[in-house]
Amino acid sequence: MNIKLYLNRHQPVIYRTFYNALENNNLSHAYLLVGDKGSPLVQIATFLGKSLLCENPDPYACDQCITCIRVDDGNYPDFIVYDGEKETIKLQNVSSIAEQFEMKPFEKKGIMIYVLNLVENMTLEAINSILKFLEEPQDNVYAFLTTNNEEAVLPTIRSRCQIMHLLPVNKKEIVEEAVDLGVTQKDAEILSFLYNDSSLISELVNNNEEYLSYTNTLDLVTSFIEKIPNKSDALYIMDKNIIPFLKGKESVRDFLDILSIFFEEALNIKNGLSPFLESYDTIVKTLVDSVSRLEDSLIEIQKARSEINLNVNTGLLLDHLTNIFTGK
Repeated sequence: MNIKLYLNRHQPVIYRTFYNALENNNLSHAYLLVGDKGSPLVQIATFLGKSLLCENPDPYACDQCITCIRVDDGNYPDFIVYDGEKETIKLQNVSSIAEQFEMKPFEKKGIMIYVLNLVENMTLEAINSILKFLEEPQDNVYAFLTTNNEEAVLPTIRSRCQIMHLLPVNKKEIVEEAVDLGVTQKDAEILSFLYNDSSLISELVNNNEEYLSYTNTLDLVTSFIEKIPNKSDALYIMDKNIIPFLKGKESVRDFLDILSIFFEEALNIKNGLSPFLESYDTIVKTLVDSVSRLEDSLIEIQKARSEINLNVNTGLLLDHLTNIFTGK
C-alpha cells in the first residue's frame, strides 16, 4: 500500500501537518492517530516514523532505501512495533521498549521510535507503564500511538500526545475502487468495513492464506445468522461448528467484527436507511426479522470484543451473545 498517496488523497490535513513538522524540524515526541475501524493506522504510524529515519526523504520516506526496507522487514532495532490488533499489548512489551531505549541507539541515525497500534487493547499495567514513559520523553525518542476509540484512551495519555484524526473515507468509493482492482462486489462490501482502503482489500484478497481465513470466518458468521430464528439451532451451531473453529483471541475478534457489520447494517435498515450490503440482503433481512433488540445486541457484541482482552472464557462469551440475540 502506498501510504504517502493515501495520505495525500484521503488525509490531506495529516499529510500537510506532518509534512510541515518534518520540513521545520518541529516534531512532537508523541502522536496519537485516531481513525475508524479498518483505517490503515499501523501502516500510517509506521510510515510517519520511517520518515524520520529515511536516507532520502522528500521529507516523507522514500520506501526504497535500505533503512526503509529494514523498517518494513522488522529488521531495524531502533524501531519497535507492537500491534494491539493481533494480540493484547502487555506490560512486558512496554518494559522491553523502556529497557532497549535506555541504552544508546544501535543505528547511527540516533533516533528511536516505537509504534503501539490500538492502545485500547493494552492491559492496565501496560497503560500505566507507557504513561510514565510519555511523562518523561527522552531526546530523539518518538512515539506513535493509534486508536479506533479516542474516548477509550486515558486523558492523561491523550494530553501528552499530538492528536491527529483521520477523516472517514466514503465506503461506496472504496467498494467501487476495490471492484476496479478485481475484487468481487460481495467481498468489497464486507471488507470496506474492515479495511478503509481499496488497495488493502485487494492485497488481502490476493493473499491466499489471509483470504481463506477471512472467507472461513465470513461463512461461520452467515451460517450462524441463518440459525438465529431458532434458538436451539443457533446454540448448536455456535457450540459445535463455531467455537471449536475459533482458535485464539484474534480469530474471535475477527468473528465478532464481521458479525457486528451485519448487525449494524440490520439496525440501519430498521431505522429506514438505504441498504449498503446489497449482496447480503437475505442475511440482513434475517436479522431484521428475528432480532428484536438490534441496538442492544450490537452494543453487546462491542462489549464482548473488548472483554476478550480480559482472558474471559470465549466459549461462554459467545454462548451469552447467542442467548441475547435469540431472546424474545
